[in-house]
Amino acid sequence: MNLFGKSVRDYLSFARTGMILIIVMGVIRFAVGASGVPYERATHLVSLTILVSLLAVVYGQRAAARGFGGYRHLLPIVFMLSASMYGFIILAILVEGFGGIQGYFHAPGMGLAASGMSVGTHIAGQLIAMVVLTLVLWGLASLGFLLSRYLGFLGKAFLALAAIAVLRVLVGAAGVPYGVGTWITTITLAGIVLSLYYGFRAPSSGFTHYAQMVLVGALIAAGITLLVVYGIALTDSLGIAPGEGFQPPGMSRGEHIRGHLQFSLVGVVLMSVFAGIGFALGKRRANPSNGRA
Repeated sequence: MNLFGKSVRDYLSFARTGMILIIVMGVIRFAVGASGVPYERATHLVSLTILVSLLAVVYGQRAAARGFGGYRHLLPIVFMLSASMYGFIILAILVEGFGGIQGYFHAPGMGLAASGMSVGTHIAGQLIAMVVLTLVLWGLASLGFLLSRYLGFLGKAFLALAAIAVLRVLVGAAGVPYGVGTWITTITLAGIVLSLYYGFRAPSSGFTHYAQMVLVGALIAAGITLLVVYGIALTDSLGIAPGEGFQPPGMSRGEHIRGHLQFSLVGVVLMSVFAGIGFALGKRRANPSNGRA
């Protein structure tokens, strides 16, 4: 069977690693829920939705970088990711619902599942959600495809920011006061340094215009915002006290998240400016004669 000129085997081979990761995360989520850890404590940590959303962007970027196809070829890829996720979810709902297991997959009254929801109604709702999410994932994969060059260029920057975010959570969990830990593990300062560095590297990597640095800065700023928002939610879910980790004292989780979202545009401008400064220095280094006029 061919889809847009490629066989199903081609799509399965391309998306196989992502599908395996989804199943592994599903097993972990099932085990954590069945072990009795409260839903609100760990649901963000073992979220299938967050994982599959990230995978959609990654596979969109990989499809463009490897010349796998065009935007239409992304639809079968994200369908396979979505089918893996919802196939596992439906299986887990059946096991929990009919096995009497109190877990995360069939937990009426938790998440989006209404209190008293039957197994059949829950499964029907998941099938409808699968259609909607598949289209959303196609949009995310298309974004990854469109921005492939930039995402590939900034790949290690995103990993560095994620590592700092993990360190910040660990520092908070260790009880380090917010005023100390926030400077030791500042993601904003790391973003500024990375913006300068990648702006400096940009000319030697084929980037030729200052306007491109706006997108570089915007992507770094977006990565910071997403990590911080996730870190705030995770810090609260793990029960890390206010004044430690991502959560300052005297501020609710909702207020803190709204503040970062409102500040995100300022972050884009800030990171773009530093990327532009790095770009100017990189151009001067690549063409030293331009600075002797």
